[in-house]
Amino acid sequence: MPRPPLPIGTYGVIRLRSIAPKKWKAIAQFRMADGRIKTVSRIGRSKTNAENRLKEAMTTLAAEVRGGEISGDTRMKRIAEMWTAELDREAKLGDRSPNTVRHYRGQLKNWVLPAVGELQARELTVTWCDRLVKKVHDATSHDTAKSVRAVLTGLCGYAVRHGAMTVNPAKSIGRLARGEEKEVVTLNQEQRNDLLAKLERLAEKKRTDAKGRQLGPRAQVWQDLPDIVRTMLATGVRLGELLALTGDDVDPQERIVAVGNHLIRVTGVGLVRVANRKGNRPGLLLRVPKWSVPMLRARKLASGGGPLFQAWNGDWLDPSNTINRVREAFEEVGYGWVTSHVFRKTVASVLDDADLPLSAIADQLGNTQKVADKHYRKRRVANEASATALESMFDEAPGA
Repeated sequence: MPRPPLPIGTYGVIRLRSIAPKKWKAIAQFRMADGRIKTVSRIGRSKTNAENRLKEAMTTLAAEVRGGEISGDTRMKRIAEMWTAELDREAKLGDRSPNTVRHYRGQLKNWVLPAVGELQARELTVTWCDRLVKKVHDATSHDTAKSVRAVLTGLCGYAVRHGAMTVNPAKSIGRLARGEEKEVVTLNQEQRNDLLAKLERLAEKKRTDAKGRQLGPRAQVWQDLPDIVRTMLATGVRLGELLALTGDDVDPQERIVAVGNHLIRVTGVGLVRVANRKGNRPGLLLRVPKWSVPMLRARKLASGGGPLFQAWNGDWLDPSNTINRVREAFEEVGYGWVTSHVFRKTVASVLDDADLPLSAIADQLGNTQKVADKHYRKRRVANEASATALESMFDEAPGA
Protein backbone atom coordinates (compact mmCIF):
# COMPACT_ATOMS: atom_id res chain seq x y z
CA MET A 1 0.00 0.00 0.00
CA PRO A 2 1.46 3.39 -1.00
CA ARG A 3 2.25 5.92 1.72
CA PRO A 4 -0.61 8.46 2.16
CA PRO A 5 0.24 11.98 0.96
CA LEU A 6 0.92 14.81 3.35
CA PRO A 7 -2.24 16.68 4.34
CA ILE A 8 -2.63 20.11 2.71
CA GLY A 9 -0.74 22.77 4.67
CA THR A 10 1.60 20.39 6.52
CA TYR A 11 5.23 19.35 6.20
CA GLY A 12 7.12 16.08 6.50
CA VAL A 13 10.26 14.96 8.33
CA ILE A 14 12.94 17.62 8.72
CA ARG A 15 16.38 16.50 7.48
CA LEU A 16 19.49 18.26 8.76
CA ARG A 17 23.03 18.29 7.32
CA SER A 18 26.20 20.26 7.82
CA ILE A 19 27.20 22.29 4.76
CA ALA A 20 30.17 24.22 6.23
CA PRO A 21 31.83 24.88 9.59
CA LYS A 22 29.13 26.24 11.92
CA LYS A 23 26.56 26.19 9.11
CA TRP A 24 23.67 23.74 8.91
CA LYS A 25 20.85 23.26 6.43
CA ALA A 26 17.35 22.09 7.37
CA ILE A 27 15.15 20.64 4.57
CA ALA A 28 11.57 19.38 4.51
CA GLN A 29 8.73 18.94 2.05
CA PHE A 30 5.57 21.02 2.31
CA ARG A 31 2.22 20.32 0.61
CA MET A 32 0.76 23.47 -0.98
CA ALA A 33 -2.90 24.39 -1.34
CA ASP A 34 -3.03 22.98 -4.91
CA GLY A 35 -1.56 19.63 -3.80
CA ARG A 36 1.96 20.26 -5.09
CA ILE A 37 4.91 19.22 -2.95
CA LYS A 38 7.36 22.05 -2.34
CA THR A 39 10.84 21.53 -0.91
CA VAL A 40 11.65 24.21 1.66
CA SER A 41 15.04 24.80 3.27
CA ARG A 42 16.66 27.18 5.74
CA ILE A 43 20.27 27.66 6.80
CA GLY A 44 21.35 28.32 10.38
CA ARG A 45 24.41 28.64 12.61
CA SER A 46 23.62 25.33 14.29
CA LYS A 47 21.32 22.33 13.94
CA THR A 48 18.79 23.88 16.29
CA ASN A 49 18.95 27.30 14.66
CA ALA A 50 18.43 25.88 11.17
CA GLU A 51 15.56 23.69 12.35
CA ASN A 52 13.82 26.56 14.16
CA ARG A 53 14.15 28.82 11.12
CA LEU A 54 12.62 26.14 8.92
CA LYS A 55 9.75 25.57 11.34
CA GLU A 56 9.05 29.31 11.34
CA ALA A 57 8.94 29.33 7.53
CA MET A 58 6.59 26.34 7.56
CA THR A 59 4.27 28.10 10.02
CA THR A 60 4.07 31.08 7.68
CA LEU A 61 3.38 28.84 4.67
CA ALA A 62 0.70 26.95 6.60
CA ALA A 63 -1.07 30.22 7.45
CA GLU A 64 -1.03 31.26 3.79
CA VAL A 65 -2.35 27.87 2.65
CA ARG A 66 -5.23 28.04 5.07
CA GLY A 67 -6.35 31.12 3.17
CA GLY A 68 -6.61 33.54 6.05
CA GLU A 69 -7.09 31.08 8.87
CA ILE A 70 -5.04 31.88 11.93
CA SER A 71 -4.41 30.07 15.20
CA GLY A 72 -2.52 30.47 18.43
CA ASP A 73 0.65 29.48 16.54
CA THR A 74 0.35 32.34 14.03
CA ARG A 75 2.85 35.14 14.51
CA MET A 76 1.52 38.61 15.30
CA LYS A 77 3.16 40.14 12.22
CA ARG A 78 1.04 37.84 10.04
CA ILE A 79 -2.10 38.71 11.98
CA ALA A 80 -1.20 42.40 11.57
CA GLU A 81 -1.01 41.96 7.78
CA MET A 82 -4.47 40.41 7.72
CA TRP A 83 -5.93 43.01 10.06
CA THR A 84 -4.61 45.96 8.03
CA ALA A 85 -5.99 44.33 4.87
CA GLU A 86 -9.38 44.31 6.58
CA LEU A 87 -8.93 47.97 7.55
CA ASP A 88 -8.10 48.84 3.92
CA ARG A 89 -11.30 47.11 2.80
CA GLU A 90 -13.34 49.07 5.36
CA ALA A 91 -11.75 52.31 4.17
CA LYS A 92 -12.66 51.55 0.55
CA LEU A 93 -16.25 50.89 1.62
CA GLY A 94 -16.34 54.21 3.49
CA ASP A 95 -16.71 52.59 6.91
CA ARG A 96 -13.34 53.84 8.16
CA SER A 97 -11.22 56.89 7.43
CA PRO A 98 -8.14 56.23 5.25
CA ASN A 99 -6.29 58.60 7.58
CA THR A 100 -7.04 56.28 10.50
CA VAL A 101 -5.71 53.30 8.56
CA ARG A 102 -2.55 55.20 7.67
CA HIS A 103 -2.10 56.21 11.30
CA TYR A 104 -2.57 52.63 12.50
CA ARG A 105 -0.02 51.36 9.99
CA GLY A 106 2.48 53.91 11.32
CA GLN A 107 1.99 52.79 14.92
CA LEU A 108 2.31 49.14 13.90
CA LYS A 109 5.54 49.82 12.02
CA ASN A 110 7.12 52.12 14.62
CA TRP A 111 6.07 50.50 17.88
CA VAL A 112 3.92 47.38 17.86
CA LEU A 113 5.59 45.00 15.41
CA PRO A 114 9.19 45.69 16.50
CA ALA A 115 8.10 44.67 20.01
CA VAL A 116 5.64 41.80 19.45
CA GLY A 117 5.69 40.97 15.73
CA GLU A 118 7.66 37.75 16.16
CA LEU A 119 5.51 36.47 19.02
CA GLN A 120 2.92 33.80 18.36
CA ALA A 121 -0.63 34.81 19.23
CA ARG A 122 -0.66 32.50 22.23
CA GLU A 123 2.49 34.18 23.57
CA LEU A 124 1.13 37.75 23.57
CA THR A 125 0.01 38.38 27.14
CA VAL A 126 -1.31 41.31 29.15
CA THR A 127 2.21 41.77 30.51
CA TRP A 128 3.67 42.17 27.01
CA CYS A 129 0.98 44.69 26.03
CA ASP A 130 1.22 46.65 29.28
CA ARG A 131 5.01 46.83 29.07
CA LEU A 132 4.92 48.10 25.49
CA VAL A 133 2.35 50.83 26.12
CA LYS A 134 4.19 52.09 29.20
CA LYS A 135 7.45 52.12 27.24
CA VAL A 136 5.82 54.28 24.55
CA HIS A 137 4.32 56.53 27.22
CA ASP A 138 7.69 57.15 28.87
CA ALA A 139 9.52 57.60 25.55
CA THR A 140 7.00 59.87 23.84
CA SER A 141 3.69 61.12 25.21
CA HIS A 142 0.38 60.14 26.76
CA ASP A 143 -1.43 60.62 23.43
CA THR A 144 1.00 58.39 21.50
CA ALA A 145 0.74 55.67 24.15
CA LYS A 146 -3.05 55.93 24.00
CA SER A 147 -2.89 55.52 20.23
CA VAL A 148 -0.60 52.46 20.48
CA ARG A 149 -2.99 50.93 23.01
CA ALA A 150 -5.86 51.43 20.55
CA VAL A 151 -3.85 49.69 17.81
CA LEU A 152 -3.00 46.78 20.11
CA THR A 153 -6.67 46.47 21.10
CA GLY A 154 -7.77 46.38 17.47
CA LEU A 155 -5.06 43.91 16.47
CA CYS A 156 -5.83 41.52 19.32
CA GLY A 157 -9.55 41.96 18.74
CA TYR A 158 -9.05 40.71 15.19
CA ALA A 159 -7.11 37.71 16.57
CA VAL A 160 -9.97 36.92 18.99
CA ARG A 161 -12.60 37.12 16.24
CA HIS A 162 -10.64 34.68 14.09
CA GLY A 163 -9.84 32.14 16.78
CA ALA A 164 -6.16 32.88 17.38
CA MET A 165 -6.84 34.21 20.88
CA THR A 166 -9.53 33.50 23.46
CA VAL A 167 -9.33 36.89 25.22
CA ASN A 168 -8.04 40.31 24.21
CA PRO A 169 -4.96 41.02 26.39
CA ALA A 170 -4.81 44.68 25.38
CA LYS A 171 -8.13 45.36 27.13
CA SER A 172 -6.49 44.69 30.50
CA ILE A 173 -3.67 47.22 30.11
CA GLY A 174 -3.23 49.38 33.21
CA ARG A 175 -4.35 52.99 33.41
CA LEU A 176 -2.12 55.53 31.70
CA ALA A 177 -1.03 58.44 33.89
CA ARG A 178 -1.59 61.69 32.03
CA GLY A 179 0.42 63.97 34.30
CA GLU A 180 -0.41 67.65 34.42
CA GLU A 181 -3.35 68.80 32.36
CA LYS A 182 -2.33 70.92 29.39
CA GLU A 183 -3.33 74.55 29.58
CA VAL A 184 -5.96 75.59 27.04
CA VAL A 185 -4.13 78.13 24.87
CA THR A 186 -6.24 80.79 23.14
CA LEU A 187 -5.91 84.19 21.49
CA ASN A 188 -7.39 87.20 23.30
CA GLN A 189 -9.09 90.02 21.39
CA GLU A 190 -5.98 92.18 21.13
CA GLN A 191 -3.94 89.24 19.83
CA ARG A 192 -6.63 88.31 17.28
CA ASN A 193 -6.67 91.82 15.83
CA ASP A 194 -2.88 92.05 15.86
CA LEU A 195 -2.39 88.66 14.20
CA LEU A 196 -4.84 89.39 11.39
CA ALA A 197 -3.28 92.81 10.72
CA LYS A 198 0.19 91.25 10.51
CA LEU A 199 -1.05 88.44 8.23
CA GLU A 200 -2.54 91.03 5.88
CA ARG A 201 0.82 92.83 5.69
CA LEU A 202 2.62 89.53 5.21
CA ALA A 203 0.25 88.60 2.35
CA GLU A 204 1.14 91.86 0.60
CA LYS A 205 4.83 91.26 1.15
CA LYS A 206 4.59 87.71 -0.26
CA ARG A 207 3.17 88.89 -3.59
CA THR A 208 6.75 89.33 -4.84
CA ASP A 209 10.02 87.47 -4.44
CA ALA A 210 13.31 88.85 -3.09
CA LYS A 211 13.99 90.54 -6.46
CA GLY A 212 10.60 92.23 -6.59
CA ARG A 213 9.14 89.90 -9.24
CA GLN A 214 5.42 89.08 -9.02
CA LEU A 215 4.83 85.51 -7.84
CA GLY A 216 1.30 85.30 -9.25
CA PRO A 217 -0.61 82.10 -8.39
CA ARG A 218 2.30 80.81 -6.27
CA ALA A 219 1.50 83.51 -3.71
CA GLN A 220 -2.16 82.53 -3.48
CA VAL A 221 -1.89 80.57 -0.23
CA TRP A 222 -0.35 83.59 1.52
CA GLN A 223 -3.20 85.79 0.30
CA ASP A 224 -5.71 83.28 1.65
CA LEU A 225 -4.28 82.96 5.16
CA PRO A 226 -6.10 85.98 6.68
CA ASP A 227 -9.47 84.68 5.39
CA ILE A 228 -8.66 81.14 6.51
CA VAL A 229 -8.06 82.48 10.02
CA ARG A 230 -11.28 84.53 9.90
CA THR A 231 -13.30 81.51 8.79
CA MET A 232 -11.85 79.35 11.55
CA LEU A 233 -12.71 82.04 14.10
CA ALA A 234 -16.23 82.38 12.67
CA THR A 235 -16.93 78.63 12.80
CA GLY A 236 -14.49 76.78 15.06
CA VAL A 237 -14.07 74.01 12.47
CA ARG A 238 -10.86 72.05 11.93
CA LEU A 239 -8.54 73.02 9.08
CA GLY A 240 -9.20 69.82 7.08
CA GLU A 241 -12.96 70.49 7.32
CA LEU A 242 -12.59 74.14 6.39
CA LEU A 243 -10.51 73.38 3.29
CA ALA A 244 -13.17 70.88 2.16
CA LEU A 245 -15.80 73.65 1.94
CA THR A 246 -17.13 74.62 -1.47
CA GLY A 247 -18.93 77.78 -2.53
CA ASP A 248 -22.17 75.80 -2.49
CA ASP A 249 -21.67 75.08 1.23
CA VAL A 250 -22.01 78.77 2.04
CA ASP A 251 -25.34 80.63 2.23
CA PRO A 252 -24.54 84.33 2.89
CA GLN A 253 -28.24 85.28 2.91
CA GLU A 254 -28.99 82.95 5.84
CA ARG A 255 -25.45 83.30 7.28
CA ILE A 256 -25.07 79.52 7.23
CA VAL A 257 -22.06 77.32 6.48
CA ALA A 258 -22.67 73.59 5.95
CA VAL A 259 -19.69 71.62 7.27
CA GLY A 260 -20.05 68.05 6.06
CA ASN A 261 -16.74 66.88 4.57
CA HIS A 262 -13.01 66.81 5.22
CA LEU A 263 -9.87 66.38 3.13
CA ILE A 264 -7.39 63.54 3.52
CA ARG A 265 -4.42 62.28 1.53
CA VAL A 266 -4.71 58.66 0.43
CA THR A 267 -1.53 56.81 -0.54
CA GLY A 268 -1.47 56.12 -4.26
CA VAL A 269 -4.54 58.28 -4.89
CA GLY A 270 -3.77 61.78 -3.64
CA LEU A 271 -6.00 64.36 -1.97
CA VAL A 272 -9.56 63.12 -1.46
CA ARG A 273 -12.66 64.91 -0.17
CA VAL A 274 -14.53 62.40 1.99
CA ALA A 275 -17.99 62.50 3.50
CA ASN A 276 -18.60 63.63 7.09
CA ARG A 277 -16.27 65.49 9.39
CA LYS A 278 -13.10 64.15 10.99
CA GLY A 279 -13.69 60.89 12.85
CA ASN A 280 -16.67 60.15 10.57
CA ARG A 281 -18.77 62.56 12.62
CA PRO A 282 -21.97 63.87 11.02
CA GLY A 283 -22.08 67.30 9.40
CA LEU A 284 -22.92 70.61 11.05
CA LEU A 285 -25.02 73.59 9.98
CA LEU A 286 -23.38 76.63 11.54
CA ARG A 287 -24.73 80.16 11.56
CA VAL A 288 -21.80 82.54 11.26
CA PRO A 289 -21.36 86.03 12.77
CA LYS A 290 -22.26 89.04 10.63
CA TRP A 291 -18.67 90.29 10.45
CA SER A 292 -17.68 87.19 8.44
CA VAL A 293 -20.47 87.39 5.84
CA PRO A 294 -18.88 89.89 3.36
CA MET A 295 -15.70 87.80 3.24
CA LEU A 296 -17.59 84.50 2.80
CA ARG A 297 -19.85 86.02 0.13
CA ALA A 298 -16.84 87.25 -1.85
CA ARG A 299 -15.16 83.84 -1.63
CA LYS A 300 -18.37 82.06 -2.64
CA LEU A 301 -18.68 84.19 -5.77
CA ALA A 302 -15.01 83.68 -6.65
CA SER A 303 -15.22 79.92 -6.16
CA GLY A 304 -17.79 79.25 -8.88
CA GLY A 305 -19.13 76.44 -6.72
CA GLY A 306 -15.68 74.86 -6.39
CA PRO A 307 -13.37 74.90 -3.37
CA LEU A 308 -13.90 77.94 -1.17
CA PHE A 309 -10.13 78.10 -0.67
CA GLN A 310 -8.41 76.97 -3.84
CA ALA A 311 -4.86 75.94 -4.67
CA TRP A 312 -3.06 77.86 -7.39
CA ASN A 313 -4.42 75.41 -10.00
CA GLY A 314 -8.02 75.56 -8.78
CA ASP A 315 -7.90 72.23 -6.90
CA TRP A 316 -8.22 71.59 -3.18
CA LEU A 317 -5.64 73.06 -0.85
CA ASP A 318 -3.67 70.29 0.84
CA PRO A 319 -4.20 70.56 4.65
CA SER A 320 -0.64 69.35 5.34
CA ASN A 321 0.92 71.92 3.02
CA THR A 322 -1.36 74.62 4.37
CA ILE A 323 -0.38 73.80 7.95
CA ASN A 324 3.26 74.24 6.92
CA ARG A 325 2.47 77.66 5.43
CA VAL A 326 0.47 78.59 8.55
CA ARG A 327 3.42 77.63 10.76
CA GLU A 328 5.85 79.53 8.57
CA ALA A 329 3.64 82.63 8.47
CA PHE A 330 2.97 82.67 12.21
CA GLU A 331 6.68 82.31 12.97
CA GLU A 332 7.41 85.26 10.72
CA VAL A 333 4.85 87.56 12.37
CA GLY A 334 5.76 86.61 15.94
CA TYR A 335 3.01 84.11 16.70
CA GLY A 336 4.98 80.89 16.42
CA TRP A 337 3.18 79.44 19.47
CA VAL A 338 -0.15 79.48 17.61
CA THR A 339 -1.36 76.31 15.85
CA SER A 340 -4.48 75.88 13.73
CA HIS A 341 -6.19 74.22 16.70
CA VAL A 342 -5.74 77.37 18.81
CA PHE A 343 -8.50 79.01 16.76
CA ARG A 344 -10.92 76.22 17.64
CA LYS A 345 -10.07 76.68 21.30
CA THR A 346 -10.39 80.45 20.94
CA VAL A 347 -13.94 80.07 19.64
CA ALA A 348 -14.82 77.90 22.64
CA SER A 349 -13.22 80.45 24.99
CA VAL A 350 -15.20 83.36 23.50
CA LEU A 351 -18.46 81.43 23.88
CA ASP A 352 -17.53 80.48 27.45
CA ASP A 353 -16.71 84.09 28.33
CA ALA A 354 -20.16 85.03 27.03
CA ASP A 355 -21.63 82.61 29.63
CA LEU A 356 -23.10 80.30 27.01
CA PRO A 357 -23.90 76.85 28.40
CA LEU A 358 -21.50 73.98 27.81
CA SER A 359 -24.07 72.39 25.49
CA ALA A 360 -23.88 75.42 23.17
CA ILE A 361 -20.08 75.22 23.06
CA ALA A 362 -20.24 71.49 22.28
CA ASP A 363 -22.82 72.11 19.52
CA GLN A 364 -20.60 74.78 17.93
CA LEU A 365 -17.58 72.47 17.90
CA GLY A 366 -19.52 69.31 17.01
CA ASN A 367 -18.14 67.51 20.08
CA THR A 368 -19.65 65.95 23.15
CA GLN A 369 -19.97 68.15 26.24
CA LYS A 370 -17.37 66.01 28.00
CA VAL A 371 -14.78 66.61 25.25
CA ALA A 372 -15.63 70.31 25.00
CA ASP A 373 -15.23 70.75 28.76
CA LYS A 374 -12.00 68.77 28.98
CA HIS A 375 -10.11 70.07 25.96
CA TYR A 376 -11.60 73.41 24.92
CA ARG A 377 -12.63 75.37 28.03
CA LYS A 378 -10.22 77.21 30.25
CA ARG A 379 -10.40 76.49 33.93
CA ARG A 380 -12.86 78.86 35.54
CA VAL A 381 -14.08 79.70 39.03
CA ALA A 382 -16.91 77.27 39.69
CA ASN A 383 -18.57 78.92 42.70
CA GLU A 384 -19.11 82.63 42.10
CA ALA A 385 -22.69 82.58 43.43
CA SER A 386 -21.71 80.35 46.33
CA ALA A 387 -18.90 82.70 47.34
CA THR A 388 -21.36 85.59 47.50
CA ALA A 389 -23.66 83.56 49.73
CA LEU A 390 -20.75 82.63 52.00
CA GLU A 391 -19.99 86.31 52.63
CA SER A 392 -22.78 86.31 55.23
CA MET A 393 -21.30 83.46 57.27
CA PHE A 394 -20.02 85.75 60.05
CA ASP A 395 -22.38 88.73 59.64
CA GLU A 396 -23.93 89.87 62.89
CA ALA A 397 -27.63 89.21 63.23
CA PRO A 398 -29.88 92.26 62.83
CA GLY A 399 -30.31 94.14 66.11
CA ALA A 400 -27.42 92.36 67.81
